[in-house]
Amino acid sequence: MSTSGSRQNDPADFRRGQSVTVRSLSEILATLDADAKLEGMPFMPEMVPLCGKTFRVHRRAERTCVEGFGMRSMKNAVFLEGLRCDGSAHGDCQRGCLFFWKETWLKPAENAAGKTGNEGVTESGQSAVGSGQDASRLLTMKGDRFFCQSTELAGATSDLPPGKLRHFLHDMRIGELSLGHFASLAWRALANRASRLLRGRSFYEVSGEQKKTTSADLNLQPGELVEIKSLAEIEATLDPHGRNRGLSFEPEMALHCGRRCRVATPLRNMIAEDSGKIVHLNNTVILEGLVCRGICAVNCPRANFFYWRDIWLKRVES
Repeated sequence: MSTSGSRQNDPADFRRGQSVTVRSLSEILATLDADAKLEGMPFMPEMVPLCGKTFRVHRRAERTCVEGFGMRSMKNAVFLEGLRCDGSAHGDCQRGCLFFWKETWLKPAENAAGKTGNEGVTESGQSAVGSGQDASRLLTMKGDRFFCQSTELAGATSDLPPGKLRHFLHDMRIGELSLGHFASLAWRALANRASRLLRGRSFYEVSGEQKKTTSADLNLQPGELVEIKSLAEIEATLDPHGRNRGLSFEPEMALHCGRRCRVATPLRNMIAEDSGKIVHLNNTVILEGLVCRGICAVNCPRANFFYWRDIWLKRVES
């Protein structure tokens, strides 16, 4: 029986924009341990329909944010363009996480100039869960908690070596960061340091004074146009920890205040990364195109969706 250390080939060091083909399910299963993991990272049922198809590398996943742990280091993994989990095997979770792909599960595309498998795969990663006896090895629950790449992320990563500058220079060297983007991140890092010295908090850190936060119900539907409220209006809805009814207003979200966007989907169910339990939400939506760009987190490539409370938005009438 193979173990998590099994390799069909050495890590290929795939780069951004490169075309790769997902190996067959049987090849991938041969790399997995008894918990269907490779180097701590599970291969999930939602990924099965993508086997044998060709996609482009979106980013290398050499570091990632992990809830409760902060930034962590990862080896031999990439994200592929547009491939997000639809939660169909995990309680209809709507987090929409990008899949982590261990490089051993991929191979260079035979015809890199040809079509990729991205056609027909939406940004939210809609796909049917694969069936068959082979896929039955892939876990979705462990005990009373859900089991997925997100819940196992802490164990699939390690402590991030210190030194932001070193990480930025490495990203520039491998094509993950342009000179202009580096300059922007460096400026923000300096602004954050100055802000912490002068104000005791980061430049983009947002908090309010509410002891008990309130909600609003806009009954927003996919496709509706909304405008994100001003930062002052949003701060008025937050507690001293920067949360509204337990949901954080992330620092990078402040960059989008005043912007108009369309609703991608209401957010009703999501798996909590730290507990593996389904959390039910209301009056919360995901907005089209707004994902975390790692501006406040060492150029993190995970591109998680932001979650927007209705009370932070206002409907734009046609």
